[in-house]
Amino acid sequence: MNRFHPFYTPIQRPQTPKWPPVNPYYAVHRQPVQYPPVQPEQFMDSAGKMIPLLDDAKVIMNRVSQSKDFSEKLMDAAQKSNMGELNRLIKSTGVKHTPGIKFDPDGFTLIFSNKTANIDCCHLTIILRWK
Repeated sequence: MNRFHPFYTPIQRPQTPKWPPVNPYYAVHRQPVQYPPVQPEQFMDSAGKMIPLLDDAKVIMNRVSQSKDFSEKLMDAAQKSNMGELNRLIKSTGVKHTPGIKFDPDGFTLIFSNKTANIDCCHLTIILRWK
């Protein structure tokens, strides 16, 4: 006999609560993710290559913050889009790594980068606003 017959009410079986409640998504025992062992050599080498870039950035920032004449020349060369003069001014600070230079009406960007074993390992970007 069909239990959904209109004259017969279906039999209600009592629901036995399961304790603790089980989320079906986590019902399957999951293995912890196995990660490969870390090899910090490249990471450490990149950090070591970053130190000279930080030193060069500090030299330029000290020069810009302490010399009004240098800052004016730098801003003037950027406003005139004189890349030759900008590179000459940056090199005149005594940096070992010449940064890439970008500028716009609002500011000035220096991008220092270094390589380790012909891999582009580290970048330092400094953005200075002048407006």
